[in-house]
Amino acid sequence: MPGFEPNRSAGTARKMLGICVLLGSLCSSAVAQTPLFLAAPDDNPARDERLSHLLPHEVRVVVDPASTTVPGLDALSGARAAIAHAALAGWHIVALDEASEIAACGAGVLKRVPTGGSTASTLSEMFALRPGRGPGKSACALMYDTSFEALAYRLDAFPLSPPATGLAVFDTALFPGRRAVVWPPRALLEWAILRRGVPEVQVYDILSSTRGMQLAREAILDIAPNIIWVESDAEARRLLATGEVSMAVASAADLATTAGTAVVLQAGQIGQRRSWIEVPGGAAVSNMLRPADALVEALTDDASASVPALWRDAAWYANAGAHVATGLAGLGPER
Repeated sequence: MPGFEPNRSAGTARKMLGICVLLGSLCSSAVAQTPLFLAAPDDNPARDERLSHLLPHEVRVVVDPASTTVPGLDALSGARAAIAHAALAGWHIVALDEASEIAACGAGVLKRVPTGGSTASTLSEMFALRPGRGPGKSACALMYDTSFEALAYRLDAFPLSPPATGLAVFDTALFPGRRAVVWPPRALLEWAILRRGVPEVQVYDILSSTRGMQLAREAILDIAPNIIWVESDAEARRLLATGEVSMAVASAADLATTAGTAVVLQAGQIGQRRSWIEVPGGAAVSNMLRPADALVEALTDDASASVPALWRDAAWYANAGAHVATGLAGLGPER
């Protein structure tokens, strides 16, 4: 696709908009042809192929893993930081962690988008089955796509008796060695509770209590000497690929690139979704020649056949930042 020139594209767009204020409708089609820059945190050929069916001058994809920062404990602060980064770069559409998007939507940081049947997808139905919380869809996301957090292990680390599920990350007796884990350790919180036999429908109820968070903290503290905390999925993948760690907890899609060297476990995966949002401060979507629904359809991924251990409750994470921070105090890279 064409090269990315954020500062130039943003300046050009502003000039065009200013001229159009003077010339009115005569220049509406020119504004519509201003490229819309979509910053994707990963390479997804299927998504890019769907986007290519839009007019080529309308959407340009920028693949930049840094476009979506690692969601912090404070979902709203994380959203503000990601949005500010996108605005500075001149991007129009970015992907946010769903918890951050929910928090930003509730705080009025993001504008609400019109709802309609064409924006619904099989993903909405799939997430409506999440226990206890319903679809959890805010009014600010253009569309969602899915991702999964998983445990991967090196083939040469456990050749005789390999781990079978993500919960094995806590078993340092059977599976010794260092683990790369992205901070904050969201998957470890859910796995710590599931490991105690708690049904998935009760995981977030348990984590909401002081005692439940303490149980998760103790499980993480037990393996803390074996953990290398990292800031991104890409860093966890790199450490696994180079053999600096025997296990890694990160995005299943990132870890899958280590095939042949490591195995990504299907059992125990945590399903989550990512929110595609329009960066505040412009009307990029409404200025497209094709309706915004065309973009929504292009961003919609196919419903995955994976059946995770549970679907992440993003609404819980959007509001539980202080509670989780208290429970994890003293752990992580800051300790």
